[in-house]
Formats: sequence, C-alpha cells, structure tokens
Amino acid sequence: MSETIISIDDVSLFLPGDSSQKHILHNICWQVRRGAHCALLGPNGSGKSTLLRLMRGELWPARGRIQWHGPDGAEDSPLAGRAMTALVSPAQQENYQRQAWDLTGRDLLLTGFEDTPLVYTDSTAFRRQAVDAMAARLDAEGLLERTVPTFSQGQLRLLLLGRALLRAPTLLLLDECDEGLDDRYRQIFFETLGEYANRCTVVMTAHRSANIPDWCTGRRYVRNGRLLTAPPAGDLPEETTGGTDQPQNSHAATDSAALGSGHIMLDLDNVTVFIDRQEVLHNICWCMHQGENWRITGANGSGKSTLLRLLAGDEFVAAGGSLDHWLPSQGGHVNTLEAVRKGGRLVSDLSQALYGYSLNALDMVCTGFDNSIGVYRRFSESERAEARSRMALMFPEESAARLDQLGQQSIRHLSTGQLRRLFLARALVGGPDILLLDEPCSGLDTASRAQYLHLLDQLAAQGIQMIFVSHHNEDAPLCINREAHMEGGRLRVVL
Repeated sequence: MSETIISIDDVSLFLPGDSSQKHILHNICWQVRRGAHCALLGPNGSGKSTLLRLMRGELWPARGRIQWHGPDGAEDSPLAGRAMTALVSPAQQENYQRQAWDLTGRDLLLTGFEDTPLVYTDSTAFRRQAVDAMAARLDAEGLLERTVPTFSQGQLRLLLLGRALLRAPTLLLLDECDEGLDDRYRQIFFETLGEYANRCTVVMTAHRSANIPDWCTGRRYVRNGRLLTAPPAGDLPEETTGGTDQPQNSHAATDSAALGSGHIMLDLDNVTVFIDRQEVLHNICWCMHQGENWRITGANGSGKSTLLRLLAGDEFVAAGGSLDHWLPSQGGHVNTLEAVRKGGRLVSDLSQALYGYSLNALDMVCTGFDNSIGVYRRFSESERAEARSRMALMFPEESAARLDQLGQQSIRHLSTGQLRRLFLARALVGGPDILLLDEPCSGLDTASRAQYLHLLDQLAAQGIQMIFVSHHNEDAPLCINREAHMEGGRLRVVL
C-alpha cells in the first residue's frame, strides 16, 4: 500500500472573519496516498476550494485533526503543509492581478522556490537554469521579461503552474486551474502536468470532466461541505446536468440582411493601444451596430481582453485613432468617461480580481450603480430593491430567505462561481446598453453555466447587446450572431 501524505480526521471548519462561525466543511475524513491522483467534483459553493486551502495549510480546523506526513514523520503544523504542497487557484491569480506588481515572468517563476509572492533573495545559477528550462517546457520564453500586468489570463495561469512545479511539491493542488486557457495552452498545461504526475500527487477540482486527464483516476464528490466517495443519489453525470455542446454556428437564426443596418453603437477607427510601452492592439477598424451580439475568438495573449477593457473605458486609444460610443441609455453620442462606463459594463476575471473583499454581496452589487470599487454613498431603497431583483435573476434556485442571507455574506466567503454570477448582477444594475463579457463562465459548474447562458439570451431579447469572449464553444449564448477573430492584436471579422 502506498504511503499516506495527508491525513484528515473528522475535520470541520469555518472561514476566518465569519462572526457566525458557520461550518462550511463538515466531518471530513480522508487519507491522501502518494500517487493516488484525485479529482474533486461538486457544484459552486460546495466547499471544494476551501478543502484545497485546508490541505495547503492556509486554513485551520475548528474541530478534528489534519496531519502532513513528511520525511520526519507526521506533523500537524500548517508550516509542514506549506512545505510539501503547492496550490494553483483563481484566488492566487487574482492576488497577482490585484497587486499589479512590476514583476517579470522570470521573477514570478523564481518566487516558487521560496513560496513567496515576490522575490526576496538573489537567485542561484541552478534556479535560473531551472526557470529557463521550465519556461522552455511551457513554450513561454517570450513571457520571461514581460511584466505580470501585460499577461493574459491564460498566460498568467500557465506561469503559475510552472511556479508550482518548480517547488517540486509532494502534493500539487489545482483549483479550476485550466479555465481561461485556449486549446494550445490547455495542451501544454496538461502535457506538462502529465510529465510531473509521477513525481508528485495531484488533487484537482473540475467542473468539466473533459478537463480531467486519464491518469487522474480517483474521484471524490463535495456536496454542502461534505466529502463523499460517490455522487449523491439523483445526481446526473456532469454532461447532462446543464446545456449541451453547441456547434459554433448553431446560434439563433438571424436575418442577415438586418445585421449592420442599425445605428452604429461602437465605432473604432485605426485604434492602437499600448500597455507597459508595448503595442497590444494594432490599427483596429471595426464597428458594432444595434442588434448585433459579437463573439471574439483568439488565442491567449491575442488582445481580446484588452479590446474589452478599451470598450469599457479602462484602456485608451493612442497614436491618433478614435473610438466613438452611441449609447441610448446615456442619451446617444457620449463624450465622457462616466457615460462610457455606465453604458458599457465589463464582466471579467480582472475586474473581479481588482475588487476589494470587505463588502457584503448586496453592497457589492449596488456598487454597479456608480461602477465603483467600494461604497462611497448610501444607496436608496429603490436601488437596493433593483440589486436584489438582479441577484434573484442570477440565483433562480434560491429562496427569498436564502437570497437575503447571501446578500449579507462577505464576498470573501463566496465561491468563484457565486462571485461570477454576482458580478453579472452588478453589471446589470442601472440598465447598461452593452455587456462586455470576458470568459464569464469560467469557474461555473454545469448547471450554473446553463442558467447563466440562458439568462444572457433573455437579456439579449430585452435589447441588451453583448460582446462575448470565450475559448469554449459550449459557453457562447445562442444570441450570438456576429463573430470576429483576434490574432497578434489585430481584429478580423469572420461572420
């Protein structure tokens, strides 16, 4: 029998800062053995990410015992957990995005050796060589001298995997770590992971069974904070609990003659954008008419997210180009940044990462009225009522009482999937004209993803237009009727 590396014995815990001390993991019992790779499956908010943080030593049980089995025997110190594990998670990625450190890709990889967010010691020749070799394996040599704020979601996610592997962990913990990767990066990610699977034990969370590699044969199920060896009675396989994989061209039928005949809402003329002195978007000429819902495709790092941030007013045109907005909710043609940001709302990993974690869910949704990070005024009862109604749209499975409880929870205690839905609710308050959606289904379980896409189609029927970015065909709503492709910072209309 293989040796045990972690023992979890009747563990329950609540999150730090939760004054109610409500347990979110209940009576967890699990022995993780060397080489027993395992996938954790379960819906958003079930406790999967919290369980990984427990195994990492970032959280401590309110009851029960966890031990890490290292060369010197069993230890119950979280320092032992930190020493023998590495974690790649959306929270880790968001921390790097939020801080926006002037940190190069090379420095990011070097931090893995000391398990620190920043480089605090001089690197040795051995470490520099190991970093170069890892970058070569990940086909990421071009990222070594670039800074973190210039990385796409997929580029940063790939480097965080390299950072974790350089630690040579006994246990590698992966939390939805392949979300946001294009096909090429996903192949590199899993091929690299497979090469290291005989050197460390992998425990990973997943919502898409197709993203679980063949060598990860173990399955555990998390439901309502409890760890199960089999799915609860009545659970359907993941592939049948929500929407189906749609062919890319199976969108709702649209009168092609009508497309392009409405008022021009967005008009880009020779647009160029620089980030960190690098030209990221190149001479883009493109327009969006009323009635059009666009999907933007392209590889990680091609400029898709930058384009959405430009349209949301978070990036600015350089080198003489122009960007005009016509937004009915703001009175037509607009020339102020405030109006641009009210009429076009961005939902993205980055906008979520930049948000502070001190507010409750209802207040966070209410900040959408001002499109602000944080609360700077008292919201009216009518505004709070609208925010609650938007939350109800995003959580149709919850009762009114449960929604009220959710509204009072700190957003730092919510799952990634719950936050995804809340940030869409935030974008909807105030009635925007255009939704700018950057991988909005990342981190959603199958049922939540189906609900999310159905809601987007309902919003499109109500006249809200969309520009949608996703690497998964099944994640696009049916309302999409136009498509463009980005490559190397240039935009080409496909449909």
